[in-house]
Amino acid sequence: MHAYITEALGAFFLVLVFGFTGDPLAIGLTLMALVYIGFPISGAHYNPAVSIAFFLKRKLRAADFLGYIVSQVMGGFFAAIVIYFLSSSVFYVEPPTDTGLYQQTFVEVFFVSIFVMVMLMLSLSNLHRKNQFVGIIIGLTFTGMLMVSTPVSGGVLNPTISIGTALFDFIMGGDSYKHILLYTIAPLCGGALAAFTFAYFNPKWGE
Repeated sequence: MHAYITEALGAFFLVLVFGFTGDPLAIGLTLMALVYIGFPISGAHYNPAVSIAFFLKRKLRAADFLGYIVSQVMGGFFAAIVIYFLSSSVFYVEPPTDTGLYQQTFVEVFFVSIFVMVMLMLSLSNLHRKNQFVGIIIGLTFTGMLMVSTPVSGGVLNPTISIGTALFDFIMGGDSYKHILLYTIAPLCGGALAAFTFAYFNPKWGE
């Protein structure tokens, strides 16, 4: 239960900062702090794309995987409520209008896979498992991925940000749910790609 609460709170604060600032550095610094808090408790996933990679690596049971996803989405949903309460505006995410679906999908898959690969290396490899800079590395990596991907796809890289906010937006009469497939399937594919890539290059690590 502690792990689920940690995942929900982590996702909550990530979406909150994303909604209020949209600033990659602010989001990355927040993730850095949350990693140091949650890493020993839940692994500090806060992102279904990370969780699916750990599930595929058999480091997360099916029941826990489902629990992580539900907790993360709930955290994002309640963050959307708080954003509305404090700003009187509904926060949701949508892709830029000057890029195409294929470009947006590629960017979400590719940069999520890099980020999740870093998470796997720091969590599972014998070389980095006890790295004291784990939070800094993860936070700055996510910052970099957001900076590069934002102009092309909107830089979501986390289905929680899309699903939780789209659910609240739908309740409020919005239609941002139409972007859920892009911001859910692409990152999950990126997480799966990272898991298989990690296994290919490091067949004995994390087993």
